[in-house]
Amino acid sequence: MGESESGPHEAARDASSTQQKTPAPDEDASRAQWDDDGGFEPDIPRSTKAPDTEPARSGLFLRGVLDSALPHELGTDDEPERYLVTAVFSRQVSAEERALIEAPSVTAMLAERGYQGVSLKVADRRLEIAHTNLAMLVGGLATEIARVLREIDQQVVAERERRDDERLRWGQAEAARAARVKAEAERVRFE
Repeated sequence: MGESESGPHEAARDASSTQQKTPAPDEDASRAQWDDDGGFEPDIPRSTKAPDTEPARSGLFLRGVLDSALPHELGTDDEPERYLVTAVFSRQVSAEERALIEAPSVTAMLAERGYQGVSLKVADRRLEIAHTNLAMLVGGLATEIARVLREIDQQVVAERERRDDERLRWGQAEAARAARVKAEAERVRFE
C-alpha cells in the first residue's frame, strides 16, 4: 500500500529529466577538437554531418594547402615571389613513399615540366613544396604533384604485392618441402 502511482504529468516530467540536453552554441566550440593536421574541427555528431560530395578516395593524396603556414606577407606589397607552401597528406607517409617523393628524379621531372627549382619534402603528414607560390600550384603544379603521388602510390602497391606473392610462393615451397621430409621420415620403420 506504500506505493504511490504517478499520473501522466509526473511521467512526462520524469521522462524529460532523463533526456539529454543539447549543448548551447558556446558549449559546442569548447568541445571542438584540433585535427591531426593542425586545423580546427568542431565536434559535430556524425548523424548531422553533411554527406561527402566527393567520392571516397584511397591511396596517398593531398587534402589541401595548410593556409596557416603560408607567409603572412601574402597579399601585401612585401609578398615574396616564391615561398614554401605546405600541403596536408591524406595519411601518414611510409618510409618507402617518402624516399620516392623526395628523390632527385622527382625534382628533375618537375623542372622538365617547367617548375624549375621546386622541390618536395615530407614532414610528418605534410608535404613541403619549396620555391613555389599559390599561382604556380593553381596553374598546374598541383596537378603534377598529384600525378607524382598517384604514380608513387601505384609503384609502392605493386612492390608490396610482388613481395606478398614472393612470400606466398616461398611459404608454399616450404610447406611442400616440409611435407616431403615428413613423408620420408614416416617411411622409416624400426622393425
